[in-house]
This record gives sequence, C-alpha cells and structure tokens, in this order.
Amino acid sequence: MLLGLTVFGILEATCRLTGWAATAPVSTFEEFNAARPLFRLDTQAAEYRIAENRRLYFAEESFPAVKSHNVRRIFLLGGSTVQGRPFSIPTSFGTFLKIALKHADSDTEWQVVNCGGISYASYRLLPIVEECIRYQPDLLIVCTGHNEFLECVTYGEVIDASSTLTQTHNWLDALHSVRLLRRMIQPSQTTAQTGAVVQPHILSEEVDAVLDHQGGLDIFTRQALRSNHITTQFGRNLQQMVNVCRNHDVPLVFVSPASNLGDCPPFKSQFGDTIDEETKQQVTAQLKAASQRQKDDLPASIPLLKTITERDPNFAFSWYQLGRSLRMANRTEEAKAAFVRARDEDICPLRMTSALEKEILRVAADNDLPFVSLQQIMEHRCRDGIVDNNVLVDHVHPSFRSNQQIAVQLIKQLALSKRDDWQPAAEADFDIHLQSLDDLYFLSGRRTLQSLQAWAAGRGDGPPLELRR
Repeated sequence: MLLGLTVFGILEATCRLTGWAATAPVSTFEEFNAARPLFRLDTQAAEYRIAENRRLYFAEESFPAVKSHNVRRIFLLGGSTVQGRPFSIPTSFGTFLKIALKHADSDTEWQVVNCGGISYASYRLLPIVEECIRYQPDLLIVCTGHNEFLECVTYGEVIDASSTLTQTHNWLDALHSVRLLRRMIQPSQTTAQTGAVVQPHILSEEVDAVLDHQGGLDIFTRQALRSNHITTQFGRNLQQMVNVCRNHDVPLVFVSPASNLGDCPPFKSQFGDTIDEETKQQVTAQLKAASQRQKDDLPASIPLLKTITERDPNFAFSWYQLGRSLRMANRTEEAKAAFVRARDEDICPLRMTSALEKEILRVAADNDLPFVSLQQIMEHRCRDGIVDNNVLVDHVHPSFRSNQQIAVQLIKQLALSKRDDWQPAAEADFDIHLQSLDDLYFLSGRRTLQSLQAWAAGRGDGPPLELRR
C-alpha cells in the first residue's frame, strides 16, 4: 500500500510541477442527444420557419430566406417571457418592438424574429445563438435567467450520490493526477476561447422540466440545488454567447427578466439544516400568530416576524410575510429587501435569483455590452417600486401593457430610434393590434395561465420522477 501511495504521490507531484491537467474540467450543458436546427428552410415560401419538431416549446415564427440591403434583422432569444406566455408571440414584447420600430425608424425594414422557448435555460440557448449567427443578424437580444434550475440535470448527480460520495468526488477532482487519468480514459473537448477542458453533460434533445412530472416539487431541496455551481455555469454560458457573437462581429444585448416580488409567495420553503424539530414547531406557530397580527395589530407583527427570520434565516416564507407587513406599513425599501430575500431563499427557484442577476450584469460589464433590466422597467410602473400583479400576470410573465413598455424601453435604451416623436404613434398602433386579435386568442391564454399556475404549484401530470438514493 505504501509503495502504491508513493507512486501516486510522485505522479501527482510531477503533474503539478509540469502543469499537466492544471485546469479543472469545466462542466457544460452543450452536449445533446440529438442536434436539431430550430429553423428549417421552406423552399416554396422562400423563408425559414420554426421546425415542426420544435413547436412543442416554440411558437410558429418565420423570416425571409433572402435578406435585402435595407433590412435590419433582430433575433430575440430566451424562455417563455420572450415568447409572450401565457399567451404567445402576438402579444410578446418582440411583436410590440417590431410595431414600435416602424415609427422609431421608418426608413428601415425591421425583421424581429422571436426565438423564445418554453422553459429554455441559458445552456439550451447556446446552440440557438450559434444557429442564428448563420442568418445574418444585425442584433441578438438574449433575455434569460428564470429557467436555470428547472431540469433534472441540475439535480441528477446530487440525487444519485450520497453526500460522502459527493465530497470524495470533489476531493479527487482537485488532484491533477486524477484529472490526467480521467482525460486519458475519457477524452473531452477544449474550448478555443479559454483553453479550458470541457466535460460535457449529455442532455435530452428537448426540455425535461422537473415540475412537468408528478411529484416534481419533491425534488427541490436545498441540498440538491447546487446554487453556486449553477450560477457559475450560467456565467460561462453567457460568456460563450459573447464569444460566438464577437467572433462573427454581431452585436449582443443581455436582458435580465423580471420577478413578481410583492404578490408571489415562495413556491417552497425549507427550514435551515441546523433547525431542530422544537424550533420548527415554534416558528410555525409564530408565523400563524404573525399572520393574525397583520390584520389586528400591524406594527406588532413586524418585530415578531423579524424575530422569526433571525431564528431561521433560511425559511423563505418568513421573509415573505415580513415583506408584506413592512409594505403595509409603507416601509418600502425594507419590504423590497425582505421580498428579495424570500425569492432567493425559495427552494423551488422559478424566479431569477440575485446571484444570477449579478452574474448577467457582471458578464455584460466585463465585455462592455448593453444591459437592460426588466425588473427596473417594471419597478417604474409600480406605485411603490415593488414588482407585483399590477405589471406581471403571474410569478414572471409581463402583462400586455408591460410588454409594450418593455418594447419602448428597449428602443430608448438601445438608441434604435431616428426621431423623437415616435412613441405616441407606436402606442396607438399597440391598441389597434390588440383589438385585431380574436377572443379565442385571449381565452386560450387565460387557460394557459391557469395551467401554468398549477404547474408552478407542483401539480404537473407527467410521469413521476423516481427519487434515487
């Protein structure tokens, strides 16, 4: 045994001295079981259309195959917020952007192509960025951040492995000799931009969201989230988008989506790991008492709720209740901070966390890219600056009016207009466009909203997930 350990020690020392396997493998979600294009060429119509085998997650969209000289082509990439859910593309901010651009710059023919995919996270947007580069874009707008925790790839390793095994794996992965042996046994890719070795995760060809399954909400636990890992990977995905666009000289804009803070309780709260059963029962009882005090004695509910959050800073619902009391007491800034903490402690993070917001802002700043915050746009439309049901129809999706304002603000912040008096005419056209949609469109959207709310509450009806221990 000593002889074997000596040989291993010599190998490790040699690797460190020579720099072999000095770079740790970079986890990536670029590899898919099948690579399928988002668009297919319709030769008869001479245009590209969303491929039929992608329309379960993407709405029907198209653009001309031949780009004329006076055309400026914008691709919008992201999740369901970009697509316009719970409705669809006709009331998305992309459609209102196209309408407004006709007034902001009437000398240009604008083509705005909506590539919003339901439940699509940043790693699934990467192949779409690379595909859209081939279609002569003048601008790519990427709005992402809500969907990073939705799929089983986030939780699979943690579900399968015990904590001891996970810690052992992390310790071994830090050894240069182990990295070298792994690369010899399982060759991997090397990124041209960073030189980092990439160990790809193999994804299903389409989204497999945890909440699509029966019992999906049970999968979400603090131990399984791996928030730091997901945040780091999110930044890497964004940087890869930057590299692709920069290599092809295509302008890129990052947009962070908005979250409902004031009217959206956490989807799942979990007590901290060190909280004993007696304390859990006490916190539960105190929360019930605080809820009653909100109605009978609002000022008294605030110190009680602060005490509860101090006893267990990780229980998301306590922060949400504190935010409600502070908001009712007109202590707006404190309320907003409590609501943000409630969102960030949510064990089922269907809304972009503060860490992800900081990461997208960091990547934009590091690369000197334009950045637009939909949260800030929505805050300006709320009476007290706390985003709620007045501007969002559920936990993340903007209302019709909010989508219109997003389009207006994109034009202003990205300086896409050639005249100053375009906005009134654009807003008049917004109303005309809404009136042109039939009743079936709105009825379908309302039904989708009901289904979406049930989905977010963990009532998915897909096949159950098997918890592996």
